[in-house]
Amino acid sequence: MSRQAITLNSLTSVTDGGHIIYLFEDYDRYIDNALSYITTAIEHNHHILFIEQAGVYETILEKLGSSSLADRLHYLHYANNIDYYGSRGDFNFQHIVSHFEKITAAIQQKDYSLRTWANVLTWGEHNELTIRENLMAYERQTADFVREYGMVSVCAYNAYEISASLQTGLIREHEYVMTDTEFYKSPLYKHQAAEEIIFPSLSVQRQLLNEQKHLLIEKEAMQMANQAKNEFIAMMNHEIRTPMNGVLGMAELLAATPLEHVQKEYVATIQRSGKTLLRIVNDILDYSKLESGFGQLLSEAFSVRESIAETLDLLITAIRNKQLEVDLSVDPDIPEILVGDDGRLRQVLLNLLGNAVKFTETGKISVTVLLIAATRGTIRLQFTVQDTGIGIPPEMCSQLFLPFYRADSGKTRQTEGTGLGLAICQRIVALMNGEIRIDSADSGQTGTTVTFTAEFNAYEDCL
Repeated sequence: MSRQAITLNSLTSVTDGGHIIYLFEDYDRYIDNALSYITTAIEHNHHILFIEQAGVYETILEKLGSSSLADRLHYLHYANNIDYYGSRGDFNFQHIVSHFEKITAAIQQKDYSLRTWANVLTWGEHNELTIRENLMAYERQTADFVREYGMVSVCAYNAYEISASLQTGLIREHEYVMTDTEFYKSPLYKHQAAEEIIFPSLSVQRQLLNEQKHLLIEKEAMQMANQAKNEFIAMMNHEIRTPMNGVLGMAELLAATPLEHVQKEYVATIQRSGKTLLRIVNDILDYSKLESGFGQLLSEAFSVRESIAETLDLLITAIRNKQLEVDLSVDPDIPEILVGDDGRLRQVLLNLLGNAVKFTETGKISVTVLLIAATRGTIRLQFTVQDTGIGIPPEMCSQLFLPFYRADSGKTRQTEGTGLGLAICQRIVALMNGEIRIDSADSGQTGTTVTFTAEFNAYEDCL
């Protein structure tokens, strides 16, 4: 018969016909090992004959019922070990085999793969010598039976209830030995295998499995914390935005009434502060959505030229107040109509152009759009926003994409903002299969250049 590896649990395997003796001392570890053995078997589509006391079976069944295998409990078959082995402890092999074949008839008829786990604990009225003779004869016949069927079989014994000499005899009849903390090839097994197989100890397995469980638990905790954070941010967004809209509405109505000069300044301050707070709330909510993977791109027809022109129109007052020059250059090869998320593109452009205007007191702002690739209905563009403002130290350029990071953070900062704008831009650009970077001006010059790429679909291919 060919000998192939059969998984015992996620870290251990035995060859087919594996006959295992389990000498257990601790009940909780016994339950854990039985559950691991049964779970792995079911996951690999093996049926299990579980020969145990009713109370232990109910415990195992309850644990499986609360696991991911709840809908596969029909793979587990139960036999009471007192009925199975006989109440007098004579271990009559023919009686046990008949009982086995009766219980597993339906499984064998359908040629299902079968494994067994048996707690051999009934001694009846016999003395140990008689039990030993009966049990050793039974185990020898069982070993041949297991090899013939190519099964994996675990025979569990309470180590406190059998003598050391009986344990030694049983180890000779089993190919593998298992304890609460170890799993190894039996050094006393009488029938030497054609190949030697070394298994990791159960203590090492337990440590590795526990580490895996801890990682899964930590991952689950992080996901739950992230979900709670998002729910909190969404709730606070509503709780802050609603009353603030009321404040701004009342301030707007108040501004339309006859006011003295000082009163108008007070109202203007209320409006500016309210709008700033709303902008902060919107940025935090938007970043939270993008960070959590809820940010999705729309697919709509739009014009890149119109998007840039209308974004500049939103900033025209600040541009004129500073008397800044604006240069706009769009590659003529770029199609007039593209398909993508116009709103998200405008959000990136508004952020970058807003920063350029904010940090530039004199000079100009340049916007350049180039067609860098057009293949299989996909249009890839490169946008460049360049200004002659105060510039950014080269060592800070890469950190500006970190959430809440500001190059002018501290008590002396003169501009408003949350430090989320560029972090949001980076995530939006990534959704558009692009990249974004910041380059500071060369030594002796001022200004900053921000370049990002983005992919869109050709309009004709979407018709």
